[in-house]
Amino acid sequence: MLFYTKRSDSKAKEMLSACAKRLLWLLVWMAAVMASPFIWLKSLRRPKSLPRIRNPLLLQSATTLAQKIRTQQVSSEEVMRAVIARTKEVQPQLNCVVDERYEDALKEAQQVDQMIRSGVKTVEQMEQETPFLGVPFSVKESIAVQGLSNTSGQKLHAPKIASQDAHTVTLVRAAGGIPFVVTNTPELCMCYETDNNNTGRTNNPYDLRRSPGGSSGGEAALLASAGSVVGLASDVGGSARLPAAFTGIFGHKPSPGFVSNEGHCPSSSDPNWDRFFSVALMGRYAEDLAPTLKVMAGGNAPALNLDRKVDLKGMRICYVEDDGGVFTRTLNPEVKSALRKAVNHLEKSCGVKAEKLCIDELKDIFEIASTILLKMNGVECMFQAEPGSKEWKSVTWEWVRYFACMSDYTFPPLLYGMLKRVADRVSEEDFREMVAANQRIKTIFKEKLGEHGVVLFPSFVEPALLHREIYYKFLNVSYLVTFNATEMPVTNCPVAISSQGLPIGIQVAANPLQDRLTIAVAQELERAFGGWTPPPADQKETV
Repeated sequence: MLFYTKRSDSKAKEMLSACAKRLLWLLVWMAAVMASPFIWLKSLRRPKSLPRIRNPLLLQSATTLAQKIRTQQVSSEEVMRAVIARTKEVQPQLNCVVDERYEDALKEAQQVDQMIRSGVKTVEQMEQETPFLGVPFSVKESIAVQGLSNTSGQKLHAPKIASQDAHTVTLVRAAGGIPFVVTNTPELCMCYETDNNNTGRTNNPYDLRRSPGGSSGGEAALLASAGSVVGLASDVGGSARLPAAFTGIFGHKPSPGFVSNEGHCPSSSDPNWDRFFSVALMGRYAEDLAPTLKVMAGGNAPALNLDRKVDLKGMRICYVEDDGGVFTRTLNPEVKSALRKAVNHLEKSCGVKAEKLCIDELKDIFEIASTILLKMNGVECMFQAEPGSKEWKSVTWEWVRYFACMSDYTFPPLLYGMLKRVADRVSEEDFREMVAANQRIKTIFKEKLGEHGVVLFPSFVEPALLHREIYYKFLNVSYLVTFNATEMPVTNCPVAISSQGLPIGIQVAANPLQDRLTIAVAQELERAFGGWTPPPADQKETV
């Protein structure tokens, strides 16, 4: 953010900016050199894999389960017992669940089954009115579920229990869904590693030594291990898409303004917050994305035309392999290969020649997006003198407490406080130019993609990282923050498994209101490349 340089600046200032960027890169590189040997040594011993997925109900989509429940091919109680059993089975190794309502969820499932058996509604009525009748769903702990923990990963002196459901939870419940757990998140959702001082660290189901990403890492880990069917998450800088990429599932950030953010912690009173931040959705199967989004959008859903059939023929396909940023590392060869295979497949499916985009402004997108976010006021954090207050406590004093091992807070939220102070010192002139550069990127995408085009991006430069690696690789998130800054809908799609057995995801984005395009392409890529692949099972486990 301090290193962004306007095109009109002098050559000397441009050189200073380049030197400042290189200095930051060097500092991060030095941190990597010092930390990576310890991280590598801790990862030498490979832990056990997860138990096998035994119940076939766990391998079915929410759409399929809903259809089977309302036609009495399977009961809601059977499905609920299956996901609860699987969640309990994987929780000791993943540490992905924060709080649960198993007993209440089972009672609600039994009530669903009784209602279906009574015949008071036809199958058609149930499909129309409650498309997810009897289907379990999980929720990121930062999204309020009445009666369950809602600390957003904070270590508080007293438990914080949600007094009512977030608006999206209310809508999914009204569609027949049954919440049964809330899942782990880093403190105040401010890290790409899901770890906090309250409930601890979540592990990746494909390799327990690795991170599921963040901040929706608990949700991603549970879904990828078949412990849940579909989930509600959130995305402020790739917070749903990075975990989806690291765990091999689908994650969709909707067009801003169509899904309510009410009931999420942290929130913000800043008028720009809802343009950058979105409650998002995650799932193992692409066919669940559109119906789930339709429910979550409520009365706003008609504007998204999610029921309109998408014809892939003639769709404009663009892609980006390198944003040109100083901070962004070269793509891992397997990630680049997966992206190119996806592009090549879509060229054949759509009958078009894909266009490789080289957008000069993207080289500054990390600074642009970071500054736009950090400039927002009223974001809930530990430095507020009172909840919702614009007055802050001393950032310096809390850092002193942290280094004296007296602070209750983790490093990332403390870093936010320091970076917020820095961002607030960016001049209005420089900030206006950043906003203008961001607008130029939006305009380029608008012209290139129109109303029938998508752009493919890497989700991250490499597959899932070892725990704590993100602390010196966080500068590589520019591919993710691009679509928060440009306010575009975007879907992470699992398209490959690396030579190390780790999922590889790519992003499919479109212009605002064109969520149906990214979802349609996600379904096509799932058909071509297989979509979600179950995590490796423990080979020593007895059958």
